[in-house]
Amino acid sequence: MVARRGQAREGILEKAEELVKRKGSEPVTVEDVARSTGVAKGLIHYHFKTKQGLMKAVAYRIAAARARSWSAAFDAETPTAALERTWTLLTEESESGTIRAWNSLLSREDLLTDQTAKTMYSEFSHSLGDALVRMLRDRMDLALTVPANEIGWLLGAVLNGMGLQLLSGANRTELEGAYAAAWLGILNLTTGRG
Repeated sequence: MVARRGQAREGILEKAEELVKRKGSEPVTVEDVARSTGVAKGLIHYHFKTKQGLMKAVAYRIAAARARSWSAAFDAETPTAALERTWTLLTEESESGTIRAWNSLLSREDLLTDQTAKTMYSEFSHSLGDALVRMLRDRMDLALTVPANEIGWLLGAVLNGMGLQLLSGANRTELEGAYAAAWLGILNLTTGRG
């Protein structure tokens, strides 16, 4: 019985995430999610209480998936491969609607409290900083000259900005060059560990 409840909750979250990726958070209603999932609105309210609760759960789900994906992208055999994998991930997030969903959910004050949004941004940025530190240490024998959490915030801002530019239809070739330039800037904030 408990497993079935967990499956129902997960199915609702999955469909809600798909809708938010496609439409953004504002036009997604509990009715839309119920119809898409094939369940009664009451079941959604049972699991999440309110639309705000549902959207908060979707935001945390997206944040956790992004943190796992970005950490894996940094865990490449070479720095060049990591750069290529992270650029590919960024373009995939843009095409899949992940960037749209992330920004839509975290910018809506009526859906998430300021504290929730700050926590999610902070956790994502810290995971980026930690992944970068591992890559620099393990693949390049380099160390940052600034705290990892600060570089994580910088990298999060670069990713968010680039993602929004991709969504707006900006020239991909120019953006990819700017992305590489951002990495050169980050590498200037390192020193040899030896």
